[in-house]
Amino acid sequence: MSDDQSRFCGACGSALMPGDTFCTSCGARATAEPPAPPESYTPEPTPAPAPTPTPQPPSADSSETVVAVIGNLTEIGGFMGLKQKTYTLVVTETRIIFARLTKERMSAMVNAARDEAKSAGKGFFGQWGAQIGSSMRYHEAYWQMTPAAALAETEGNFAIDRSAIRGMKYKHGMTNDDGTSSPDRMIITTTTGKHKLQVSGSVSAVKKALAEVGIS
Repeated sequence: MSDDQSRFCGACGSALMPGDTFCTSCGARATAEPPAPPESYTPEPTPAPAPTPTPQPPSADSSETVVAVIGNLTEIGGFMGLKQKTYTLVVTETRIIFARLTKERMSAMVNAARDEAKSAGKGFFGQWGAQIGSSMRYHEAYWQMTPAAALAETEGNFAIDRSAIRGMKYKHGMTNDDGTSSPDRMIITTTTGKHKLQVSGSVSAVKKALAEVGIS
């Protein structure tokens, strides 16, 4: 260390002025070396640099969009078809989500429509019409929902990948001799099984809607 830089006494650690030959505090001969740290001295560890966050890929749902919504489809099962489940098909570019309509959800929607009509000053018939309208258009709400929200909305909802679809069949209902008629139906065959659904309305409209988004 040069004489024009600060020095410290090797014996007591006092600062030495430039040109000092002896320490003015203890009288020891001046050296350029600082005093050694005490044996109990432990240097503080240098903090490790903060880790750089790893960029996360966007979630599948951030780029997944709804391309078609088809409501009023009923799956018939059980003995003599006594088990019925009503679904809305929420179609995206990669999958079809089966969103179940439960009695609780339908009741909540109908009551909300009635209360809204009542708040708007509508009478009995106006409220009744609002309830009927909500029950017919319930599936339209899925246009404003993300696919993930639609899938998680009700227990029992599920999805099938479009790549797993092996065939689509559409059958028109028939009028029986006694004047009754059977509903239109559609059958979705996948790698894991079949989904047989009754169509409330025209199966031709359902076929057209799915064909427009690449499912035929």
